[in-house]
Amino acid sequence: MSSMTKVASLARPARRPPEPRLLGRRRTHYLYILPTTLLFVAFVLYPIVSVVAMSFFSKDSASAGTGPLANYQAVLTDPIFSTAVVNMAIWAVLTITIQMVVGGSLAYLIETHTRRTKAVLRTAFLIPMVTSVSVVAIVWQQFYAPMYGPLENLLKSIGVSMQGISLLGQPSTAIYAVIAVNIWMYTGFSMLLYIVGLHRISSEILDAAKADGATGLRLARHILIPMLAPTTKSLLLLGIIGTLQTFALVFLMTNGGPNHASDVFGTQIFRSAFRLNHMGYASALSSITLAIAFALTLLQLRVLHTGLSPTGGGNA
Repeated sequence: MSSMTKVASLARPARRPPEPRLLGRRRTHYLYILPTTLLFVAFVLYPIVSVVAMSFFSKDSASAGTGPLANYQAVLTDPIFSTAVVNMAIWAVLTITIQMVVGGSLAYLIETHTRRTKAVLRTAFLIPMVTSVSVVAIVWQQFYAPMYGPLENLLKSIGVSMQGISLLGQPSTAIYAVIAVNIWMYTGFSMLLYIVGLHRISSEILDAAKADGATGLRLARHILIPMLAPTTKSLLLLGIIGTLQTFALVFLMTNGGPNHASDVFGTQIFRSAFRLNHMGYASALSSITLAIAFALTLLQLRVLHTGLSPTGGGNA
């Protein structure tokens, strides 16, 4: 070693070991996140891994063969799965679109055209969202009931008769009848997020637009809709996730019937796992649902550059 190297090595300050206090703080930080980590592993990560493993290795009478992809083959070739895919697509398009349009319109009307009744109207439109799904299902089943239901009587009063036809009992109308209930339940949520978004728009911008003659549809098209884009993107993301999680309302109102006409992924998974004991099939369908949810969420986050912040304050 040369003399210059020795001098440089001597001049370089020695690395000090971390202080005991710093190590203690780091350990304390890890202890703070330990309960959440344990809960995540026990109730999220472990079930996901177990379901995915079961989809490959659990075989039953519904499996299409004995290979590791037998359950996935059974799911993808099942006509009930095709029906569920179509129903989920219809559900997503109708519920997300109508809830955003109606919710945004209600938010604008309530915030700009009411004063004394503003709080009352907000609460009224949010009540369905916080009402128990089982209560909602029972009430709407009675509302749709043929012969004696309020809907039948309402239509008779305007000269239209359902002739004893049950909307929930017809394959062609069952899924749409349940979708209508879902829209009624969750339009208030869209309204609430749009109200938050409207409050984020500066009053100076609105006053300047109105001074330039922008009112009504022109104001909505050129000012409100563009500035509420973060809220709309968030509702789109939440709507897709909510569609894939759909179960309780369909299960309670139609149980996927009649003849699987209103089946969605949730009802098909429940029936396969807990009634037919086809755990491999149900696990494969659950894994497919998880993959679809992950892919659609990732696609939307990248394409639309949106997060879950309804006010556009940042990406999640």
